[in-house]
Amino acid sequence: MPLTLSINGRACESSADPRTPLLETLRDGVGLRGTKYGCGEGECGACTVIVDGETICSCLAMTGSVVGSEVTTIEGLANDPIGVRLFKSFSERGGVQCGFCTPGFVLSAWSLLARSSEVTLDLIKDALGGNLCRCTGYTKIIDAIAGCAFSGVASPLLQRIGVGPDELDVPGSYWRPTSFDDLIENLESFGPQAAIIAGGTDLMVQHEHRLREMSLVDISAVRALSGIDDKGEFIWIGATTRWTEIRQSELLRKRAPLLSIAAAEISGTQIQNRGTIGGNIVNASPAADGLPALYVYDAEAVVTSRRATRTVPIGDFIEGPRRTNLQQGEILTGIRFPKLEENGRRISFFEKVGSRRAQTITKGSLAFEGWLQDGRLSRVRIALGAVGPTIIRARDAEQALEDDCGGDGLKKASALTSKAARPVDDIRSTANYRRALVGGLLLRGLLDADPFFARNLDRERRDPKHTLDGHCASG
Repeated sequence: MPLTLSINGRACESSADPRTPLLETLRDGVGLRGTKYGCGEGECGACTVIVDGETICSCLAMTGSVVGSEVTTIEGLANDPIGVRLFKSFSERGGVQCGFCTPGFVLSAWSLLARSSEVTLDLIKDALGGNLCRCTGYTKIIDAIAGCAFSGVASPLLQRIGVGPDELDVPGSYWRPTSFDDLIENLESFGPQAAIIAGGTDLMVQHEHRLREMSLVDISAVRALSGIDDKGEFIWIGATTRWTEIRQSELLRKRAPLLSIAAAEISGTQIQNRGTIGGNIVNASPAADGLPALYVYDAEAVVTSRRATRTVPIGDFIEGPRRTNLQQGEILTGIRFPKLEENGRRISFFEKVGSRRAQTITKGSLAFEGWLQDGRLSRVRIALGAVGPTIIRARDAEQALEDDCGGDGLKKASALTSKAARPVDDIRSTANYRRALVGGLLLRGLLDADPFFARNLDRERRDPKHTLDGHCASG
């Protein structure tokens, strides 16, 4: 059946299979070739488009998932006042270069300038984090964007939002329900071969060349599965809640700061606007940036089927790499974790190391939370990522810090953190390096978190009987 898309303010009929990547539909079906295919993995930003006012990677969005939304490509900025200023500034300041990546940079810059009354260098760099310039001309690109800041120009595109999704059902291939009750009632009938998709930022990378062979249930339009709520004793996060929402949530900044920190580490803005916390959980990668925080917060997965709803501790829900205990007909509807308040100052940090400083698959990560008062730590939680088949809680290290967070305690906790790791050698790193790494990440995070820990380590360094050599591997 034909799909009706709204692109650059105009209705467009498309005969594309709803499982077709949006990028392919735009370029080959509609003829809008300003949107480019670069990496196919959401890292380079050449395929960036705007959907309902937010940038996404069109190579990682299915055509069916944007029916009912407003799509804006680089061509759609031709008459937009911010777009025109950006075109002119890129041209005059040498920000175009080879031109291949330019549409993605301009669209990302538009997204920042259209929303921000005050633009800083850090905000520009953050907005461009999901874009790659192969000519390495970032300085001129940043200058071009900075030259358009503080203009006071409003963009009419901010008001151009889609009408909202309707149910879309192509029997045997693609179903996008809008009703939670319909989803739960009919999910089991699709059989074990059906894949559930929300943001799709991982599934579309894994199956880029066989999407049309798959049976897909797209849950992105079921609004009951999205949102962040204070439920009294618990915080609730719906499974299709996007990382951008998590990053921007004031409730999570106050009650679960590790999730806000981790959300900022998940790729660039385009992926954060599309990827979901539920997908991060069900994908069950030991290197997932969002999972260590959930282990620290003793999160529980809420799983629903036509027959019942059950709640499972996150450590039991994830059984191994790419394996969960979801059964046929079940779906992860959300997660919950208790609201906690202890005496003292909350110490929270998430440290990770990869082959580069940003948008990297982690070689090792560490999430930490504890409460510091009167030189003591209480309720310490440490979770390690990418150093075992699942996320690992370093429970012995937690206890060591609660017993003693002075110099000897820090040294002992670092060693116990390394001991808790169960890494393997692979293409990204060696097991020995990863083991040393997580112990060093604990110390680095504590040193940055509070001068109290730095003073204790300084005492150790001044004591000739002690040494910290080998405990600060940081990549």
